[in-house]
Amino acid sequence: MQAQLSSAAGAFPKQNHVDFYTAATGITIVLGIGLRLFHYFYNRSLWTDEIYLSAGIVDMSFSELLSKPLPYMQKAPVGYLLISHLFVVLFGNNEMALRLYSLLTSIAALFLFVPVARYFLEPLGVFIALALVAISSPIIHHSVEAKPYGADLFTTVFILWLYVRYHHETSIKKLLIWGLGGSLAVWLSYPSIFVLVGIACATGIYYLVKGNWGKIFRLLIPFGMWLLSFVLSYLLFAKEGSDAGWLVYFFVKFDGYFPLQPVSGVTWAARKIFAFFHYPLGLTWVNDLGNHTHTQRFIQRMTIVPLILSCLGALYFFKRDQKYLLLFGATVLIAFVASSLRLYPFYERMTVFLAPLVALLLAAGSEYASNKRPVGKYFGYGLTVLLLLGLVKNTIANTITPYLIGGYKMSYYRDALQYVNSNYREGDAVYVYWNAVAGYKYYKAADALKFTGVLGEDYRHEVRSYPDFFARIDADFTALPNKNRAWIIYSSMDMNQGDYAGEPAWYYNGHDFREGYGVDRFAQHLVQVGKVIDTYTPADGNKKNDAHVQLMRLK
Repeated sequence: MQAQLSSAAGAFPKQNHVDFYTAATGITIVLGIGLRLFHYFYNRSLWTDEIYLSAGIVDMSFSELLSKPLPYMQKAPVGYLLISHLFVVLFGNNEMALRLYSLLTSIAALFLFVPVARYFLEPLGVFIALALVAISSPIIHHSVEAKPYGADLFTTVFILWLYVRYHHETSIKKLLIWGLGGSLAVWLSYPSIFVLVGIACATGIYYLVKGNWGKIFRLLIPFGMWLLSFVLSYLLFAKEGSDAGWLVYFFVKFDGYFPLQPVSGVTWAARKIFAFFHYPLGLTWVNDLGNHTHTQRFIQRMTIVPLILSCLGALYFFKRDQKYLLLFGATVLIAFVASSLRLYPFYERMTVFLAPLVALLLAAGSEYASNKRPVGKYFGYGLTVLLLLGLVKNTIANTITPYLIGGYKMSYYRDALQYVNSNYREGDAVYVYWNAVAGYKYYKAADALKFTGVLGEDYRHEVRSYPDFFARIDADFTALPNKNRAWIIYSSMDMNQGDYAGEPAWYYNGHDFREGYGVDRFAQHLVQVGKVIDTYTPADGNKKNDAHVQLMRLK
C-alpha cells in the first residue's frame, strides 16, 4: 500500500492545499521542459568526451555498432548507441541530433517521475522531489548532452515506475511484463543493474521476513529475466574494454573507487555523500570554492540542510515504507561494492542515475518535518526553502549566462573552427595541435570546413624533455606551406584518450593534467616562435574556453 502521512494543510482547506501543490507540480514540469529546451536550442559545441563518443555513432553503421569496438576506446550501452545513430540517420550529423535521445528521455523522465513520487509521498513531497530532478543544473546539462548519463536517470525513473506498478502483482502475466521492462533497462543503461538489484534485494528481504515464500518464488520470474538479460548484455557488449588499465588508473587517481580500509572507507563514503548534493543535485550555494578544506566546503555549500533532510527522510520511510528504505540502501550499497571492486566508478557524472532515489529521500524528509505541528511544520518549510534556494539560484544564473551550466564541459570547438573557416584565405597554413585533432576531425566532416589542417603528432611519449618536444613541434612548423599566415589550433585538454593520468612525468612536471601545465607551456612557446596576428575569443564572454585559435606569423 502507498505510504501516507496526515496532511498539514496550514491556512488552506485540504482540497485547496492539494490543488495548490498539484498546480505547482504542473508548473514545475513545464519549467523543467522549458529549461531543457532552452539549453538544447542554445546548441553549444560538442565537448571532448562527446566528440569521442559521437565519432563512432556518426561514422559506424548499425551492424558495426553491434559488432565492432568504438573509436577512441569508448563504451556506451548498445541501446543508447543504436537510438542515437538512428537520430543521426534521420536528422543528420549535428549536435542536436546527437543530443536528441538525451533530451527526449529527460522530458519523459519528468512525466514518469510524478506517479512514482505520488506513490511514496504527499503533494508537498511530490513537488519537492520533482523540483530536484526538474531544475537541477547538472541534471539539465546531462539532459542535453551527447552522452548516456541523462538517459541513465530516465532508466532509473522507468525502473521505479515499473516497481510501483508491478511489485504487488502476483499474476504470471504481470510479472512477465515487469521482467521484460527491467530486461530492456539493462540494454539502455549500465548502472540500471544496481537499481534492479536493489529492488530484488528489498522485495526479497521484505517477503522473506514475512515468510511469504509463494511471493518470493513468483518474484524469481522477473528477477531471473533481469539477470539473464544483464549477463547477455555484459558478455556480448559491455565486458570488452571495461577493465582498461588507463581508465581504472584514472578513477583510482581521482577517487572514484571505494577503498577497502575501514577508516578511509568511511571518510570516502562521507565525501561522496556530501559531493552528491553538489553534483548531480546542484544544491550548492557557493560554487567557486578554490582550494578550501572539506569543512569549509561543507559550510559554504550548506550541506547541513540536505543532510538533515536525508536523515528525516530515512525516518519517514522507516515508519511508512521500509521496502523503499531497503531499496535505496541496497542500491547504494551495490554501487559501492562495484566501486570497491573497480567495476564501476562512483564519480561525478557516473552517479546521475541515483538522483531520483535521493530526491525522493530528501522530499520525504521535507514532508516528514512539515507534518509536525505546530512549530515543526515551520521548521520543515524553512528547511525546504533552504534546500531549494541554491537549486533555484544556480538555475537562474545558468539561464542568464548559459555557458555556466557546463562548467569545464562547456566547449567552443565548433565556434573556434568556424572562426578559422570564416577568416581563412587561400594559401593559409593550418596546424592542428595533437590535443585538438579529434575535435577537428569531427567538425571537418560535420561542418564541411573549407580548410584542411596539418595534424600534429603527439610527441610526448617519444621524447623526455620540453626542449626535445618543442624541437619536434618547430620542425612541424618549418614544414608548413605558409609561415606568414599560419593558423594554430589547440585545446585546453592536456591528456589524450588512453593516457595514464600524469604520464609521461616530465611533461606534467608534478602537475595534475587538469591544470593544463603542458598546454600553458605550448602557448608560451608559440609567443617565442612567432607573432600573433589574430586570436579567436568566444562571443559569449567566457574566459575559460577550451578551444584556442591563433593566426601567426612564424619565424
